[in-house]
Amino acid sequence: MLHAELKKWINVIIQNKGLNSLESVQAMLIVACYSGDRLLILSFATRMALDLGLHEAFEELTERLAVKNDENAYGAPDHDFEIERVLMRKSRTWFGLLVFRVDAVELNILRATINDTLGPETTLNRQGISDFVHEMKIDLDLWFDDWLRTIEGCIPAQQEKPYLLVALRVQKCWAEMMLNCKALRAMGVENVAAMTVTERHILLAAKAAARRHLRLIIVEPEFYLAKLKYAMDFVWAKCAFSFLLLLKLSRLLPEREGEHHELLEYGGTLLDELSKAGSNNHQSGAGNIYLQILKVSIEKYGRALQESQQPSTGGSSGTSPFWELFDAQADLQWFMPEQFVSEWDFPGLNLFYFPTAMQDFFGDFSLAM
Repeated sequence: MLHAELKKWINVIIQNKGLNSLESVQAMLIVACYSGDRLLILSFATRMALDLGLHEAFEELTERLAVKNDENAYGAPDHDFEIERVLMRKSRTWFGLLVFRVDAVELNILRATINDTLGPETTLNRQGISDFVHEMKIDLDLWFDDWLRTIEGCIPAQQEKPYLLVALRVQKCWAEMMLNCKALRAMGVENVAAMTVTERHILLAAKAAARRHLRLIIVEPEFYLAKLKYAMDFVWAKCAFSFLLLLKLSRLLPEREGEHHELLEYGGTLLDELSKAGSNNHQSGAGNIYLQILKVSIEKYGRALQESQQPSTGGSSGTSPFWELFDAQADLQWFMPEQFVSEWDFPGLNLFYFPTAMQDFFGDFSLAM
């Protein structure tokens, strides 16, 4: 109902030139953030912005400020300040439009291509999916390198550069993580024990992206996590999901000794920083549910890890792989909170480990029956 109402009013604004205004451009920018027709809406917003002269606002603003400084006119009339505020709003809207068209649209186009190609109705076979993942990884690298050079070379953005670079790298990690997880889902692969070499390589790439994502946001939390107090629930969900995915993949596919304890330490840091951001968040319930999910999951992970390493009743140490334990799949099940699956459709939490030898045994047993 909301989408239909917004679409109706966007059509009214577009067809009635008398409604051209700064607020109309801002409204279309907001709607474009959540619409599948974002490119079309941005085109209309750009045309309206040009008709309103928003592209000239920043130059006019800087000229007025330069004149004021030269004349030391600190006691300027109030109406001058009002004009400057309007020019500032126009400038910010114009720059926001430019950034959204160049940055978010580029990345959103790549994301849309991934979603469409690796969706439920994909026509690609497993080799085709693997080739597509390789091609999209190249496209993501090109997008990232272009914006990395732009930010690094932007002298006016020196003060904001640390925040921009972290946000850029976080976006890339998230995109790579989603690309690889959705590829595995499109392949119909859920049992890690039955994966081919190519499929396992894709899984390890998803794990590596999740690990980079975690390190980015906790090493210098003031550049990213501290800003979550302003974020929507989706951003909180992304942070919690990426860590839970990493926890699960570390259980399914451990790569080195000490990895689990390191993750517990990182998880404690992440939880502390998110709690600080949550305590400054005055929006009702924003992020709280995901903070709680993260807290409970870290506690369960720690207990499961401790139990798996305790000596068994026979006196031997618990050094066997966790999936050889009787309750291994129950251990993995709590990595998949319903919110991530039903609300956000995040892939990857459905993976499990079932030894192929046991699978063959049960297959032979059913045939005998």
